Amino acid sequence: MKKSLLLIVLLIAAAASAFAQQPPSDLSEARRDKYISEIRQYKHECIARELDLTKEQQREFFPVYDEMEDQIMKLSNETRELERKTDANPDASEAELEAAAIAIYSQRLKEGQIEMAFYEKFSKILNNRQILRLKNTERKFTQRLMKHHRNARKDASARDASSKRQK
Repeated sequence: MKKSLLLIVLLIAAAASAFAQQPPSDLSEARRDKYISEIRQYKHECIARELDLTKEQQREFFPVYDEMEDQIMKLSNETRELERKTDANPDASEAELEAAAIAIYSQRLKEGQIEMAFYEKFSKILNNRQILRLKNTERKFTQRLMKHHRNARKDASARDASSKRQK
C-alpha cells in the first residue's frame, strides 16, 4: 500500500518537476499525460519481465492492474484535495478538520481494500507465485524510478552550475 502511494506521489512529483519550467498550457498537459503514459508502459514491461508473463496474461492482466492503479490514484488525489482545502480554510470547524484527518489516516486502509478486491481478479489471471512476486516487483520498479529521478535531478543541477560558471 505504501508503495502504491509512493509511486503515485513520485509520478506526480516527477511529472511536475519535469514540466515546472514550462508555462501552463494544453501542450504541457499533453506532455505530462504522455510522460505518465510512458512511465506506465515502462512499468508494464518491468512487471511482464519480472513475473515472466505470457502474452495472454499480459493482455488480461494489465487492463485490470491499470484499473486498480487508477482507483488508488483517484483515492489519493481526492484525499490530498480534501486535505488542501480543509487546511487552507481558516474557518474550518473542528468536525471538518476531524473528518479530513480521518480520511487521510484511513487512506491506506481504503487502498488495501481496493488491492484485496483486485487480488481476486488477479488470481484468475496469474498463478500464486506471480501474485506473490508482484509486490516485490512494484517495489523494485519504484526504487528504479526514484533512482532515475534522483540522477536526473543531479544531472540538471550539474548542468545549471556549469552554465552559471560559463556566464
